[in-house]
Amino acid sequence: MIKNTIYLFLLALFGALYTGCTEPSETRSLVNILLIDAPGDFDEVWIEVEGVEILPAGSRGSEDNANWVSIPYQAASNMVLVSALIDETQLLVGRTELQSGNISKIRFLLGEEAYFLNEDDERTDMTLSPDIEDLLELDVDISVESGYSYDIILDLDLIQSVVADQNGDYVFTPHFRAFVSNGLSEISGTILPIDIAPHVMAISATDTFSTLTSDDGGFFLSGLPEDEYLFKIEAPSGYVDTTFNLLTYPDSTLTLESITLQESTSSE
Repeated sequence: MIKNTIYLFLLALFGALYTGCTEPSETRSLVNILLIDAPGDFDEVWIEVEGVEILPAGSRGSEDNANWVSIPYQAASNMVLVSALIDETQLLVGRTELQSGNISKIRFLLGEEAYFLNEDDERTDMTLSPDIEDLLELDVDISVESGYSYDIILDLDLIQSVVADQNGDYVFTPHFRAFVSNGLSEISGTILPIDIAPHVMAISATDTFSTLTSDDGGFFLSGLPEDEYLFKIEAPSGYVDTTFNLLTYPDSTLTLESITLQESTSSE
């Protein structure tokens, strides 16, 4: 009797363990949301960041039964100096764990306040575009696998986002692109003299990526697909533009040697 009881107990235990091993378990991925900026010609641009929302695919990959996942921006202040997010400077908006699968939409949560300062620290408030809801919701196709961490980059193009209207007032019309750095490339370097802040562009047959240099002359372009680019430094008055061709490769950073811009002569 004792032997039979022990046998039945072990059989039941084995059955429970087997059932536990074969039942499907939830698989999760870690997602980090990072904000960067393709800067414009403004000393300081401030916006109110409240967070982001992510729409993962629902059951059987349908959006119809999917639920938005909210990621609030938690900081001492929600006002963010977005014009400072250049040359590898990134803002961690937030992170969360998601059910592995596809992400189909990202919605940036923007507050009411947006303004910029000029060289004399004079403040100019911006109204939000009437199309703000459509501009803040991005269609994406991002696949996240179980057990991995993903950085989703939100790249804000300030040159297109700060717009003067017919009355001379300014409207904040955000232009974002969203990408995961996996499989893409980066270009970095330094341009001298460090205090002239030229426009830096990588131009392909299908797209243009641009930035400005930081206070130390450094620049950083990210999220570039593998391609051949015309690399262009659009110099300010007194200096000569520089252009050359280069190639980028997946999952790589192309670090250029320091580039010293030539001063223009009176005949140029």
